[in-house]
Amino acid sequence: MPQAAVTTIAAALDDYRRTTPAEQQNPDEAAHYVAGRLLASGWELHITDEPAAA
Repeated sequence: MPQAAVTTIAAALDDYRRTTPAEQQNPDEAAHYVAGRLLASGWELHITDEPAAA
């Protein structure tokens, strides 16, 4: 994974944690938020059932 994508993910998670009240935070919503930020930044997402390579 490119470092720029990792940086985008980290920034999106930080924003999610700062802007969403703790009692409303959950992993599914965080993932949705991150995916939206990646797409808005020009990254493409490819969802598969294949496990990630180690």
